Amino acid sequence: MNFRYRLMRFMSGRYGADALFYVLFVISAILAFINIFVRSAVLQIAVYLIILIAVLRVFSRNNFARQRENQAVMSVINKVRSIYGLRRQRRADYTHIYKKCPYCKAVLRLPRKKGKHTTVCPRCNKSFTVRVFKEK
Repeated sequence: MNFRYRLMRFMSGRYGADALFYVLFVISAILAFINIFVRSAVLQIAVYLIILIAVLRVFSRNNFARQRENQAVMSVINKVRSIYGLRRQRRADYTHIYKKCPYCKAVLRLPRKKGKHTTVCPRCNKSFTVRVFKEK
């Protein structure tokens, strides 16, 4: 038996690496880098514990629990990604502005035309004024 086959048999039924493993690994690398300058024993122990947790997760056979943990972390990561993506999309949009309705707080995408405009919110049907200072 070669090494690859033995490794495949050993990992059979185990959870393996997922997004949470990589997040934990990056956090431990960042803390280890900070510890180069701080030189704290507590921080070094924290790095070792995070790495140990990540490795134990990889070799775990409780797949259901590891999937739940990963889904919880991925929901937070996806929220951050969507917020960042919306902001990047808004910055790239030169023909429109984004304003919140003062009544229902809905975000409206309005054409970018210089001046003072009255607009009606499609959600609550209330009108309000919007000032656009410059066109791009």
